[in-house]
Amino acid sequence: MMQATPLHHELARAARALWLAEATPPGTPVTEAALAARLCVSRTPLRAALRLLEEAGITRREGRATLLADPTRDLPEETTRDPAETLAAEMVRAHGEGALQDPLREADLMRHFAQPRGVVARALGQLAKLGMVARNPAQGWHFAPGLTSAEDRAAAQRFRLVLEPAALLEPGYRLDAGFARAMRAGHEAVLARPWRDQHAVAFFEMNAAFHAGLAAGSGNRFFVDAVEAQNRLRALRNADWRFGEERAHASCREHLRVLDALEAGSPPRAAALLVEHLVSAGI
Repeated sequence: MMQATPLHHELARAARALWLAEATPPGTPVTEAALAARLCVSRTPLRAALRLLEEAGITRREGRATLLADPTRDLPEETTRDPAETLAAEMVRAHGEGALQDPLREADLMRHFAQPRGVVARALGQLAKLGMVARNPAQGWHFAPGLTSAEDRAAAQRFRLVLEPAALLEPGYRLDAGFARAMRAGHEAVLARPWRDQHAVAFFEMNAAFHAGLAAGSGNRFFVDAVEAQNRLRALRNADWRFGEERAHASCREHLRVLDALEAGSPPRAAALLVEHLVSAGI
């Protein structure tokens, strides 16, 4: 059997995050064609991603059909990582530390990081998709405002403190019951098991899905788009971060308290708890 590549792991994580965010119920049919269209990929790499999902117990086979089983389960640890993804995180860190200055030229980056041109080009492409770098009109690239400095991160946290609690106070806010059940099960599973650093990626994905799902309850696409943009920036910033058991478990308990308040019909209380969580968690 072909070894899973970083792309296969990325697609498996994206599918899992999609099901969590949309509170897709267990037993829902999973079709290659529909999922490939949602993830904007061809069906060939998706098949390998679906094998990873089945091995993890996130999906299951029933005859010739594939059904969603339990999206709160963890995916297997990725044994290899795309060097471009690693380089992208290193570039962001180096820029934040002042070791990289604009303009960014591929030849200079190749020398600085001792990486071939193809890896450098892919890393720049990944950062461009996140809106963190952009091409210069003449030559080279430049970093766009993002989360590359302490000032940027503080500004982003202030923005989230305004944005995310406000989504819970939108008229007619409605928490999706399926989403709430899936999130509660996922968070309780984290609290019930010993923490390992390899859980960090899956934990961040659940964290991002939680915040996106809260925003989705507002029914306001502008809140949803803004929260998802912040999630993309946080994903890159946290690419090589290790949460640690204390912070991961504290975040779980804080998230569960927000869910409790929403399920009790008190969005104002939930918004206040979300503010407390964002302050304690930082960016």
